[in-house]
Amino acid sequence: MTQPSSRIEGLDGLRAVAVMTVLVSHIFIAVPGVLQYSIFRTFARGGFLGVNIFFVMSGFLITSRLLQDRELHGQIKLRKFYTHRALRIFPAVAVFLAAHYFYAARNDFPLSGTAANEFAMTKATFLQYANYAVYKNPMTQFVDNVSLWSLSIEGQFYIAVPIVVFVLFRKNRHHYWAIGVILSSIGILAIQRGLVYNDLGWFATYIRTDTRIESLIIGMLGAVLVMKTNVVKPIFLRYASFPAVIAVVLIVLYGRADGSFMWFGGMTLFDIACLVIVLALAQNVFFASSILCWKPIAWVGVISYGLYIWQIPVFRIIQRHGETLSNTERLVLAMSVTFLLSALSWYVIERPAMRSQWAQRLAGTYRSKAQ
Repeated sequence: MTQPSSRIEGLDGLRAVAVMTVLVSHIFIAVPGVLQYSIFRTFARGGFLGVNIFFVMSGFLITSRLLQDRELHGQIKLRKFYTHRALRIFPAVAVFLAAHYFYAARNDFPLSGTAANEFAMTKATFLQYANYAVYKNPMTQFVDNVSLWSLSIEGQFYIAVPIVVFVLFRKNRHHYWAIGVILSSIGILAIQRGLVYNDLGWFATYIRTDTRIESLIIGMLGAVLVMKTNVVKPIFLRYASFPAVIAVVLIVLYGRADGSFMWFGGMTLFDIACLVIVLALAQNVFFASSILCWKPIAWVGVISYGLYIWQIPVFRIIQRHGETLSNTERLVLAMSVTFLLSALSWYVIERPAMRSQWAQRLAGTYRSKAQ
């Protein structure tokens, strides 16, 4: 059985790939002229899969930490777990939502035209059901903070996964029984996704929890396989990671949210390919790890959370107020402002919040110097 290191080299680089895939898919909002180039039209269709990369990584990392906690301490420290998750997510989002509300109120709530939709998404974000708020009220698609829907799916997973790990890995229970349950869940959810697509169309399948949480569970499976078994060999991961990268690239280039391929097996294939890459990084056998570890790329991954939450609002504000700017000026402004706000979010809000004594006291991990 293998224990992944607490810090996996190259994972920040993979986060950078994920967030830039999403960002490039949205850049046409601020710079419509880029759609004359086929590569931007392609990313506008398939770039949403960057979210899947985040989901697979989250499923793997969160499950790994819970399993390590259980093995080291004999139990899952729920207070520590939920405090760390809340402090990782909510401080940056709270500042973002407050800043956006200030902007929206001064500009008569552009696009949505109502404070009600702004408040609806704010409430849904903090209560972790934003994806269903968008699903039930299509008008919220036009609120700038609509991209926060995916955080709710992760949040719902975070709520459930400690319970799942506790139930599946009780003492004296064979690990392969747990793996069988997880594999069965993945199969059922894959079938469910196809049924939802047939009955309700692509948008419902795109945004509902039952059709997207499979990605997180596939990440969870990877953590269990690596930490509880010797099934996945490093030599296999070394050679499988290259075709996995090819599969990821091809599916991003040719997949589309409104096409049937993604919802009838394509997304499962994509997620498994992402998992192979994550496991190869965890075992330090990924063939391109030196690229992902390059400091500029890794830095983009470090600030990726801010990049994800700020990109659409910044792009839409430029869309509304930058009519006199050229495409080049729009592009430079969009990227500069998004990266600046994301860096500020990391250095001023996210990192201090997680490292503060208050956070440690809340998590029950604070130790004074006297101790």
